[in-house]
Amino acid sequence: MKSRLHLTTHGRTVAAAFLAASLALLTAASSAALAQGNVVRFALSVEPGSLDLHADTTTASLDVNQAIYETLVRFDHDMNIVPWLATSWEQPDETTYRFELRDDVTFHSGHPFDAEAVKAHIERMTDPADPGLPMAFLNHIEAVEVLGEHSVEIRLNRPFGPALAYMALPHTAIQDTAHYREIGDDFGVRPSGTGPFRMESWSRGSALNLVANEEYWGGAPAVDGLQFRIMPEPGPRTFALQGGEVHATNQVSIQDIPTLAANPGVEVEVAPEPRYIRWLVNLNDDILADINVRRALTMAIDYEFVVEAILGDFGRVLEGFVIPESIGYLAVPYTHDPEGAAGLLQESGWERNASGIFERDGQTLSIPMMTGNKMPRELELFEAIQNQFRDFGIDLQFDLIEGAQIYPNIARYSDMLGTDETPDFGLLTMDGGMRTGEANNGLETAFRCGGNRNASHYCNPEYDRLLDIAVSGVPLEERLEAYYEAQLILAEEIPAINIWQPSWAIAKNVDLDGYALHPAGVWHYENVSLR
Repeated sequence: MKSRLHLTTHGRTVAAAFLAASLALLTAASSAALAQGNVVRFALSVEPGSLDLHADTTTASLDVNQAIYETLVRFDHDMNIVPWLATSWEQPDETTYRFELRDDVTFHSGHPFDAEAVKAHIERMTDPADPGLPMAFLNHIEAVEVLGEHSVEIRLNRPFGPALAYMALPHTAIQDTAHYREIGDDFGVRPSGTGPFRMESWSRGSALNLVANEEYWGGAPAVDGLQFRIMPEPGPRTFALQGGEVHATNQVSIQDIPTLAANPGVEVEVAPEPRYIRWLVNLNDDILADINVRRALTMAIDYEFVVEAILGDFGRVLEGFVIPESIGYLAVPYTHDPEGAAGLLQESGWERNASGIFERDGQTLSIPMMTGNKMPRELELFEAIQNQFRDFGIDLQFDLIEGAQIYPNIARYSDMLGTDETPDFGLLTMDGGMRTGEANNGLETAFRCGGNRNASHYCNPEYDRLLDIAVSGVPLEERLEAYYEAQLILAEEIPAINIWQPSWAIAKNVDLDGYALHPAGVWHYENVSLR
């Protein structure tokens, strides 16, 4: 008996067969365990803090929320934007969208889903006195006007090309604000949406239980409910899947994939994740302010060797400032050229000392790097790069912090711009999701003058001007040209060093249907079923 490991790249799936031997007993045990009711059980590595999008848009929260809440529009598997809670829309001018809404939808609480509900939700999330986390994806909205019971107009404060794509993000799904007003902060544990499943119970540290929404506008789900079990450690998640305690997990450790793929009762699907990993460069650092040093760093790394050796099929070299699947992507790969890199350093007065490390005026070329070890095998990969740098003549020093603290640090460094404070890192690891399919997702906040993730303190008004065009309402051809020119500026000035694009994986029982990886990094639960 064979099972398959699916490696998906740019929409193509290749099945690699793994012979499964000596797993018959485990398979039998799995079948017995999975027969416990018509409830699909998922394993989560992290427990959500809240199910209120206003307070929590972490991956853990969104994994559950996408069964509860829905968006006005959504991405299909070809990344086309299609109707969902909105049946249609029009754009009478470059700053106005008018949506016609479904008239057969009710929130789990019994409150009606209508234009007033959409207006109330967006206004709660964008309230300047108490903005919600989705504000980052809605700050281009100026006003929402009810045109009729199921007609709503959203006006933008500027032309913004990706506006519709942002409405397809799970971060901007519509919540039941009337229910929130009734129960207040309890909404985080007693949410109400329009989705195919509704909240039943939450045992902190153990599991979240959702039941089928029998009144779902798309028809009652094929299963009675969903259970999200909290299982922080990878080993127990793998054993639970193999032993039939859970049907699926989207947090699969790379080292466990061969074992899972060899199980005839398990399918593993792997695809490029819509995410980039790069190093932000502190342009205020005395050493890194020199473009020759920054360019030498890019040339001293053998990216292909490192990524292949550490990640294999589960990551690929990031050859641009955004991922290849993005609208506006431009490949600007680095060239591995140690000899050329040494020449650039020598131009700037650096020479190798007796230990082989570059030195100038008694100062060694030592660069501190802050990283959070958030991604699978991130630290192993960076240690491999550290070894390459050392062999070349650069001393890379790690400052390892808790992964969750990376973004607060990025925000703190960004806030230093215009003050007397200076960031105290040399390189800082930054990862970012790119769910909208637009390049601006990876180009806006990290590189705009004063951007809220601009820890590099990079500022180029021409770059900002090009981005303004790229996200405006001009024809797509002009927007793409602006995206390309902006990325060429980044490639020339190097405020960041692009490293890799990770892959992600799901592992699921072969009897589970309707649960699959999506290029936008979203989950659709309405068609989940068990054979």
